[in-house]
Amino acid sequence: MEKGTFYGVGVGPGDPELITLKAVRAIERCPVIAAPETRGEKTLALDIARGAVDLTGKTILRMQFLMTRDKQALEESHRRQARQIMEHLDAGRDVAMLNLGDVSIYSTFSYILEIVLEQGYRAEVVAGVPSFCAVAALLQQSLTEMSHPLHIIPAGHGSLEENLALPGTKVLMKTGKALPQVREALRRQGLYEKASLVQNCGLPTQVVCHSLDEARDDIGYFTTIVVKE
Repeated sequence: MEKGTFYGVGVGPGDPELITLKAVRAIERCPVIAAPETRGEKTLALDIARGAVDLTGKTILRMQFLMTRDKQALEESHRRQARQIMEHLDAGRDVAMLNLGDVSIYSTFSYILEIVLEQGYRAEVVAGVPSFCAVAALLQQSLTEMSHPLHIIPAGHGSLEENLALPGTKVLMKTGKALPQVREALRRQGLYEKASLVQNCGLPTQVVCHSLDEARDDIGYFTTIVVKE
C-alpha cells in the first residue's frame, strides 16, 4: 500500500478569506485534518479552516501540545503527535496539519515535519499569510522601505532591550502578558510613540490600536506590536 502524504497548511491569522486557494485545495484533498488544540479545547486553526472549507466526513485529529519550555517534554510530545499522524499515513491516508499564519513562523508543525521526514514519509508545505503582514495591512503601514531591515521578535523571550535597539522595523509577536514590560522598554528606548498594536487579527474579537495608549494591559496571547522607525 502506498503511504499517504503529510501536508503542512498555513490558514492565515484569523480571517477565512485570507486562506490561499492552494491551502483550500490541500485541505479538501486530505481525508484527515490534524488540528492543534490549546487549553480549553480551543482549535482556532480548525475554526478558521471551517470558514473556508467543508470538512464534512473528514477525520479530525485533535493534537494537544504542551505549553512548556522543558525541551525533553516537548520532544516527547512532538514524537507522540507525529506517531498519531504516521498511523494515518501508513494506512494510505493524506494528512493536513493546520497552522495559524504561515507554517514557517513559530510553528509547531516544523518539529512534527522533521520527525515525519526522518521516517521517510512524503511531505508538502503550503505557505500561509503571516499574522504580521495582515496586521500591517490593518494598520495601513509598510513593514520595510528601501534597505531598512525587518526584525520578527517574540516579545516574551530574549533581551527585549537589545532587540528594540536593532535598526529598522520591529515586529513583536505573542506580546500577551508581556505588554506592561514592553511599554516600559519602548519608553526607555524612545520608541513608544512609534508603536501600534493589533489583537486577535482577523477574528471577531479583533482590536486595532494605532497608539499603545489605546490598549489595555490585559490583552490576549495573539497580540502583535509593530514598531516602525
